[in-house]
Amino acid sequence: MDIDYLLLLQSLREATGGILDGFMEVVTKLGEASIVTLLVAAVYWCIDKREGIYLMLTFYYNRVVNAFFKITACVYRPWIRDARVVPVQGAMADATGYSFPSGHSANASSFFGGLAMKKGRNKIFRVLLIVLVLLIGFSRNYLGVHTPQDVIVSIILAAVLLFAFRALLSWVDKNPGKDWIVLLCGAALCVILVVYASVKSYPMDYDAAGELIVDPAKMSADAFKNAGMGLGFILGWFLERRFIKFDCGGGIIARIIRYAVCAGIYFLMKEYAAPLVSDLIAGGIGKACEQFVLILYITAGAPLIINGLNAIGKRIKKSNQPKI
Repeated sequence: MDIDYLLLLQSLREATGGILDGFMEVVTKLGEASIVTLLVAAVYWCIDKREGIYLMLTFYYNRVVNAFFKITACVYRPWIRDARVVPVQGAMADATGYSFPSGHSANASSFFGGLAMKKGRNKIFRVLLIVLVLLIGFSRNYLGVHTPQDVIVSIILAAVLLFAFRALLSWVDKNPGKDWIVLLCGAALCVILVVYASVKSYPMDYDAAGELIVDPAKMSADAFKNAGMGLGFILGWFLERRFIKFDCGGGIIARIIRYAVCAGIYFLMKEYAAPLVSDLIAGGIGKACEQFVLILYITAGAPLIINGLNAIGKRIKKSNQPKI
C-alpha cells in the first residue's frame, strides 16, 4: 500500500513533467535540521525566551527519540525496498540512512507544530503552521524519499512530545529547585542512546556492487550526533536558567543586531571550531562532541553574549541622556 502510494505520486510527477519538483524541494528544506536550528534560535534569542526553550526542548529531544526509532526499526528507503520507486534526484543528498521515521517531518512538527500550539495564537496563523507541517511531510512522499508511515509516525511522535514537554516545563515552573532532575534525566537519555547505538546489531545487507546498503557506522554516528544535540541543549538550558538569566527583550534594531552577532558567531563555530573537535576526537563520539559544543553555544553561550550586548546598550542609552 505504501509503495503503491509513492508510485502514484511518481506517476503524477511524470505526467506533469515534474512541474512541482522544485517547489517541493524548497518546501522540504524547511524541515532540515540546519534551517530549524536557526529559526528556533531566533525565537529563543530575540522573540520569546520561554517559547524558545519549549521549541528547542521538543526539537532536540525529538531528534533523540527519532534516533532510537531509526536504529531500532532499521527500515530501508523506499527505492531500496522496491526498485520501481525513483526519487527526485535533488532530494537524494539528504535522504541517507534508514527511512523510518522521517527526520524532516519530525523537525518540522517540533518547530512549526510547537509554534501553532502557543496559547492565544492567531487562528489563521495557527492553521497555516499546521498546513506547513503537513505540506513538509507530504513533500517527503512526493519526492519519493519517505513512505506515508515514515511521515505519519514522525508527526504523531512530535505531537506527543509537544504536549508532554509543555507539561514538563509547567512542572519545572512550579518546582524551580527541581530543574536538576530534568537535567539528569535528559542527560541520561542521551547517554543511553549512545550506548544503545554502540552495542546493538544492524542489518548487514549488500547491494549488487557489493557495498553495504546502509553503513552501521554512519547510523550509529548519526545517533551520537543527536545525543550530542540533546545533551548540549539540556546542559545549556540548566546553566542559563540557574546562572545566566538573559533578557531577550529590547527594540527591533537591538534584536536584529543581537541575532546577527550571535548567528554570525554560530556560523564561525560551525565552520571552523566545531570540526576541530571531531578531528581531535575520532568517530561518533567526536560528532557528538561537535554537536554538543554548537548547541551548548546556542542555549548558554549566546545568552552570555546577549547579556553583554544588553549591558553595552544600556550604557550607550545612559550616556545619550541629557545631563541636568
